Amino acid sequence: MKILDQNLKKLIKAGVYNKEDEHDACGVGFVASIDGKSRREVVENGIEALKAVWHRGAVDKDGKTGDGAGIHLELSKDFFEEQIKITGHHTHKNDQLCVGMIFLPRNDYGAQEACRTIVEHEILSNNFYIFGWRQVPVKAKVLGIKANDTRPEIEQILFSPIEKTGSEELEKNIYIIRKKIEKKIAQSQLKDFYISSISSRSIIYKGMFLAEHLSDFYPDLLDKRFISRFSIFHQRYSTNTFPSWELA
Repeated sequence: MKILDQNLKKLIKAGVYNKEDEHDACGVGFVASIDGKSRREVVENGIEALKAVWHRGAVDKDGKTGDGAGIHLELSKDFFEEQIKITGHHTHKNDQLCVGMIFLPRNDYGAQEACRTIVEHEILSNNFYIFGWRQVPVKAKVLGIKANDTRPEIEQILFSPIEKTGSEELEKNIYIIRKKIEKKIAQSQLKDFYISSISSRSIIYKGMFLAEHLSDFYPDLLDKRFISRFSIFHQRYSTNTFPSWELA
């Protein structure tokens, strides 16, 4: 990373690189159930379809680091209720389950805890109850050297509103919480933090791996309880920008 930082400084000094020009832009596709019912095959077909657009992204010389790939799915209540039980909590029939997919600084434990504290504070102070944090299972061996060197700690925060709320209002409240979290993280000058998704409706699994390794890296996606009405998949191509987990 030192060499990369040195090269970035040279490019900035020469006026040919500006971090503000970096954006996450992808080739995308989707699979959906026509009758609107959640099915396992929608998830599986989305994963397979993503493999078919691998050519839309570049591959590093290590042969395993990609520009980024991922999938956007409906939140599978049965799957995540089981994860909540593992934390020692139990959901109730009317609980509106919410999940945040969070990237944390992997090698700085102090910064990790500072990030978690900010996330928890904003959720709790906005009338939500936290079930707990879940370390997302990953298989790092499918990653290339560069992807693994910059890999974040990937965790999910599981929470629910204290009082039942309309779906639109709930999503609005969660969005406001997200913006407050991001603002406080920036003010605290904490690095390598990113919210991949936070919602009561859907979740995003993504990373700097090859498209074919999505479900290899995230074994969650192989669980039969993971069902969805839709699968929106993406393969990123880094045009004049540097690949990163945040932009994957």
